[in-house]
Order: sequence, then structure tokens, then C-alpha cells
Amino acid sequence: MFTNLNAPLAERAELASPSWIETAAAFLKQQPGVPVLASPYRLSTRLENSPPHLKQQDLGYTITFTKDAVDIHTGTSADAQWQQVRDYNQSLPFMWLIAEDNPEGDRLLHEYMELFPKGNLAPQCSAPLPPDIESILSALHDHMARRTINNPDIEHRASAYGLTHNLRELDDVGYTVLPNAFTGEYADILREQTHRNHEGRAKGASFRATMLLKRGRIWEEAVIHPWVLTVAEYLIGRGCLLYQSDTIVKGPGQETHPGLHSDYGASRITEPFPDYCLEATAVWAIDDFHKEHGPTCVLPGSFRNGSQVPAETTQKDTKLIEMDRGSIAFWHGALWHGSTPRSAPGTRTSLHNAYCRNFVRPLERYEDIDEKIIRRNPPIFSTLCGLDDAFGKSGQEGADFERLAYAAKQGYASSAAPT
Repeated sequence: MFTNLNAPLAERAELASPSWIETAAAFLKQQPGVPVLASPYRLSTRLENSPPHLKQQDLGYTITFTKDAVDIHTGTSADAQWQQVRDYNQSLPFMWLIAEDNPEGDRLLHEYMELFPKGNLAPQCSAPLPPDIESILSALHDHMARRTINNPDIEHRASAYGLTHNLRELDDVGYTVLPNAFTGEYADILREQTHRNHEGRAKGASFRATMLLKRGRIWEEAVIHPWVLTVAEYLIGRGCLLYQSDTIVKGPGQETHPGLHSDYGASRITEPFPDYCLEATAVWAIDDFHKEHGPTCVLPGSFRNGSQVPAETTQKDTKLIEMDRGSIAFWHGALWHGSTPRSAPGTRTSLHNAYCRNFVRPLERYEDIDEKIIRRNPPIFSTLCGLDDAFGKSGQEGADFERLAYAAKQGYASSAAPT
């Protein structure tokens, strides 16, 4: 059996689109209003730089509270008592934050405030927010967070995040580095939880800890990092899956992946490899990745060889991916790469999240993940777990046609801008 979704597929929509407004309105109609109000109170939000396919440069919506009802409509209101202007793409990560049953919510909020400064700007208020409104807004936010999908225009999203040059590097050499992708405080928590997962192992045991999505909330947060999702979907298309999630603790002199290899080996991809990417990997530098720490080495452009690495190949002509902690390296799965030995004392901690196209069979299976985990995350999380598509969900009357239609509508496996 597979886990239920946290909201019907039919209710999913892009932020501020007509269907999104319709779903929000249906929820607000169930709210009783705010009896203490003597006159209407309006909250207006304008979203700048919205994706071209929504056919409006700046989208907006206004929520109106009266003593008897709550309503939402498209468009901004000049006389709203509460007004906010945000960047469309940078506001999406904040839209995904679900407050319900989340005592650790401030951690990710702090991260997003660092990464997306135009996504949660303080509103201008001509009158204070009346009592009882905040609880309705919080309930609406969580309701829509479970239904709001990502901007499918990947190039547009990358531009808003400052990642366009990273996409070009992936095209050119097959790898890129995202500096300052997470804070030192976040790295400290990742390191502490990584070493807790690795504790108590016998000498010579695996240097990996895997199946991380079932090991704690911070790993759920990491797998949907908005920058990583953008470069991943660029290479392997929308609707991509989590292929494997693991942490590595590397000690002095240790070679975790000697020589060179491509990441297509585990899936037994036949040669010649297809022109499009099937799998890609994000490596989080929880600790520094400098020469003495044993960083990854890569052979730039080698993904174009379309083959596994010949046995006699050495690391000659490779380049080290050196990066400070808080950075994330991302590479094409066909890129030839390997590890180098650590010469410094101590250990190096890293997180490796690999993603694959939606029709590739991943190494880890999350179709039966705890429903509580799905409920506290946005739609992209269930997509990564393989819950949104029709694979493995056929019954005695055929395939799951709702999921088939949804995958087609969302352009799964495509990186092209929607039309």
C-alpha cells in the first residue's frame, strides 16, 4: 500500500492562480467571520515578477474580513489596512512552511529569511491586525501550503533565485556549486544529527547512513531545498523522485569512492547513455570541503562521454570541488567523479541527496512513508516520495488515471517552460 496524500490532487494549484484563489475561497467560506469587527478589514498581497505563463507581471489577491464572513478575490486593494509586496518565486518557500505541529518551524523560517530576502517582507499596516484574524490566516496558510505547487517555469525560478549561471555551468561542465546555501547554525544541527545516526557502529562498518526521510524532520527540510530543487528539475525534469538520501562521515586517510565512477552504475544504465540526464546528486558541505579534507574530484565535461568509466582511468586531469561549509555541490549523474583521501585530522561530514527522473526506479522507497510526514510537508515532498504518479498504483480496473492525468498536466519529466 502507498501513503495517502495530504490533499486531493485536484486542489493543487500555482500560487495566486485562479484555481488557487478558488480553493482558498472555498476554505474561507467555512470560516465564521470576526464578530468584533465594526467595519471590513482587508489584507492585500502583491506578488511581483510572476511567471509569464500566468499572463500577469504582478499578481495579487485581497482577503476581506467582516463580522459575518471571510472572502478572497484576485487583485490588490489600495485601501487595504494591511499591504505586502513580495517576489513571486521568493515567496514560495515561505508559502510551504506548515505551522501545524511544528515546534521546529523557526529553524527553517530563519534559513529562508537568509536565502529569500524578497519573499517575506514586512507589511505596511495602517491599522493593527484585529484579534481572531491571525488564527484564521494561520489555518488558511497551512491549508494552502498543502496545495501550492512550485513554479513550473524553471528558468524563471532560477533567475529569481540568482541561479541562472549555475544552470549554464551544468550545461557546460556538468557540475556547479551553490555557495552560502545554508547557514552555519543549520550545518551544526545537520552534523549533530548525522553523528547521532552513525554512533555505535563497529569498526569497518559502512561510512553511510541512509533512508534519511524516515529519520527526522531536518532531512525532510533538506530534500526540498528550493535552490536544489530548481537545479534538479532543470536537469531531470519536473516530477523527479528522491533516488537516495544519505550522510557520510569521512575520517583521515579514508577513500570513500576511490578512482572515478559515474552515478549511473547502480541503476545499470546501458551505454551509450541518453542525451538527457537520468540522475543527479546534491552534496551538502556540512564541514569544509578543501583539499586537506578529501573533497570530490570531477572530470569536467565527462558526462558527454555517455559511458561508464573505463577500468584503467585515473584521476589525472580532474578538478577538486573545493567549497566552504554551507555550500552545496550539484552534478550530472553521468559525470565522472571520485573521492580524494582526507589528510587533515578529524572527520568530514556531508549529506548526499540524489534525485532521478520520475520513470527511473530509485534506490530508496518512500511510498509507504508515515502519513504524518506527508501531512507536514508541501506537495513537492510527496512528489519526491513517488506518491503523485501512477507507477505501482494500478488496481484491478487498470492504472490510476487521476495520477496519470496529473503527471501529464504538470509536465513530469520535462524541464521546458509551460505554454
